[in-house]
Amino acid sequence: MKKNIKTKVSKTEVYDDFSLTHSSILSIMRKVEIKTSRLVNNYFSGDYQSMFRGKGVEFDEVRSYVVGDDPRSMDWKVSARYGTPYIKRFKEERELNVMFLLDYSSSNNFGTTKSKKRLIIEITALLAFSAINNNDKVGLIIFTDEVEKFVAPKKGRSHIFKIISEIIDYKPKSENTDIKASINFLNKVMKSKSMVFLFTDFCSNIPKKEIQIAKKKHDLILCFVEDNLESNLPNINALLSFEDSESSDSVFIDLSDKSTVKSFSKEQEELKALKLKSIKLYGVNHIVFNTDSDYIYEIIKFFKTRK
Repeated sequence: MKKNIKTKVSKTEVYDDFSLTHSSILSIMRKVEIKTSRLVNNYFSGDYQSMFRGKGVEFDEVRSYVVGDDPRSMDWKVSARYGTPYIKRFKEERELNVMFLLDYSSSNNFGTTKSKKRLIIEITALLAFSAINNNDKVGLIIFTDEVEKFVAPKKGRSHIFKIISEIIDYKPKSENTDIKASINFLNKVMKSKSMVFLFTDFCSNIPKKEIQIAKKKHDLILCFVEDNLESNLPNINALLSFEDSESSDSVFIDLSDKSTVKSFSKEQEELKALKLKSIKLYGVNHIVFNTDSDYIYEIIKFFKTRK
């Protein structure tokens, strides 16, 4: 006799191992800060600075030319005036706006080892502390099928605590997803070039036009979160019920039927590959995070690739 296994998404709080009263949020943030500070110091400090370029360069000084200097930096007017070669030196404007766009639609409540939303929260906290340690400004947009929360970019430890409090405690009003709305809002409120991390899952449609507009204006990185059960089903004697948390559509899958399981997994992997291929054609950087894998390794690997 087959067992019935139902995978309807639970609407319990993503941080179910904490009691999310207001008094406990500070304790959570302290734990996050301790953990992420150690990771930032051990792994990310140099890679972060080399990965994230500032928004421009500004003139610093004119100095005498020395062997090995780039001839393209030569200041010909000053050199002609003093009869000896001088070069211009510039310094990078390091300060950045780092924006996090977080998809809080219902599909991200799903997860086996942990929910996709919890994974988003952990990675966002880590990258936010990395940004603050580098003296960058950090801002936040939480979206579903509309923009539900906006926190303007600012510096400082207290501001990071505010953002982490928001992403842990926020309860979305809608269950659906519309990435277009979040990107259009981003382009409207962020006039200067920003580093943008957009977190979503493979259930979302990636709007080509809006993504390409954002790419021209900002340094955009798409961060996809996934769970193994979404594409790799176990071959066991059971019936599995999948229910779409956004549309409530459902389907039963006989896990004892090897061909059905194999066909389902193949279809999901092909859809994922097609989406990633489209992203590559758009010329946008991306990272894929799995709820069951080491996201630290994925971030470091991405940092190295960017360098």
